[in-house]
Amino acid sequence: MLKTIDVGLMTNHLSAHTGVLKRLELYTRITKSPQLLSVLGQQIGAMKNHVEVMNTLLDPDQSNQIILAPVPQSNLQPNQQPLQLDMADYDMTLDAHFTAMAMANDNFVSSSNMKNPQVKKLHSDMAMQQSQIAKQYETFAEQMGWMTHPNATMAEQQQAVNPIHHQPIHPSPSMSNHEQAKAPGYN
Repeated sequence: MLKTIDVGLMTNHLSAHTGVLKRLELYTRITKSPQLLSVLGQQIGAMKNHVEVMNTLLDPDQSNQIILAPVPQSNLQPNQQPLQLDMADYDMTLDAHFTAMAMANDNFVSSSNMKNPQVKKLHSDMAMQQSQIAKQYETFAEQMGWMTHPNATMAEQQQAVNPIHHQPIHPSPSMSNHEQAKAPGYN
């Protein structure tokens, strides 16, 4: 039997998946980009796999080891007559990227709170899949010039170095408070 926290977290995930899947499926009917369509198809396929895994985990009669399928390849074909909505590929890409990142983060955090080792591992795996999908959206957005991640300069990196590395070492915490107060360099 699963712990209540595991059941509650998966129930929340399942309800979120319903709305997200509908939105992503709508995007597949709007986009004119074969590359975006491919990533959307992969995310939809992965999320449907996630729903199937969670439903199997929630089945009290299920006792077999469950395996998360890899992210499927998209078999979606470009629409000959896409829906005419006031939404550009730019908007859909950034929204789908944000969604994949949010779902990855949610799965990572949920996994850390889950009690059943199999449920915990599967949600960690789901998080990795969503993170990989988010990276594909990011790559596409970068290719299109919609997203950039500038590199830090050497000076910026040097300024970020933790200043604690440059401070004198303080006396050992095993010293008594009285000994520490008398030690040189202790404030």
